[in-house]
Amino acid sequence: MNYRTDFADERLEICKNYDKNGVKVYNKKISDKIELCRVNVKSNEAEKQLNKKIGTYTTINIKDLEIVTKEEIEEAKKVFTEEINKFIKDAKSILVIGLGNAETTADSIGAKVVNNLKITRHILKYEPNLLPENTISISAIAPGVLGTTGIETEEIVKAVSKIVKPDKVIAIDAMATNNVNRLLKTIQISDTGIEPGAGVNNKRKEISKETIGFPVIAIGVPTVVDSDVIVAQSFEKLAKRFEQFNFLKDSSFEDKYKLVKLCSEENLVVMPKDIDSLVDNLKDIISYGINNYFVY
Repeated sequence: MNYRTDFADERLEICKNYDKNGVKVYNKKISDKIELCRVNVKSNEAEKQLNKKIGTYTTINIKDLEIVTKEEIEEAKKVFTEEINKFIKDAKSILVIGLGNAETTADSIGAKVVNNLKITRHILKYEPNLLPENTISISAIAPGVLGTTGIETEEIVKAVSKIVKPDKVIAIDAMATNNVNRLLKTIQISDTGIEPGAGVNNKRKEISKETIGFPVIAIGVPTVVDSDVIVAQSFEKLAKRFEQFNFLKDSSFEDKYKLVKLCSEENLVVMPKDIDSLVDNLKDIISYGINNYFVY
């Protein structure tokens, strides 16, 4: 079953019979609220089975983000900073791409991060004496979406990258998850590029080193989940909690999901009701990590 998810660790759960020798998994509990999972896809066979390109995928899970304390947010910022630095270390010029539609909350995380960054490229170019000697060149754009610009995002990023010539490109976008509990509580960092719009089943041209000529680090946040997955998971919960639904235990989750897909007439995704505050929390965490690479 190809459930709608952009996360490498969720693909491992779905594709149970993948090439184990071609994947290395590292899990670490940072605190009661924060856990880390790193997935290294190493073989062509694993890449094909998991539908994930060869590379590294680091996932930071923040439990109960809607009720975390200020101190816990600060801890999450530090964890993200440590992890993003592993991907962009030694880069002295960074171009940040805020993907998505700024007018749609579920798709606005990229644009919001861009608006929260310390941009330095123009200052280094025209007034370098105003900044510390080892300041990193950071530039950023939020190119919008094809429906409003008429231009493929990959074409915009490729053109801008040729002018800026960054050591690394960071692309930030909304993603889809297969787990309701992870909505806007997870950040995935990868070094394999990104397909804008994949989270809402509207894939555009890939943005990667192969397509734009510069290394691309992707940062993704799950903002939506497939409604059919939610219904199938509800059947699972009914079977566990109530005796009158014991008959549901005889079927696998895959069977329940297939049945829901057959009955559903609309292809819908669902987002949490407190999405605005959750997006703001994650925007702060991500922008903090990038801003703290300000001086190397």
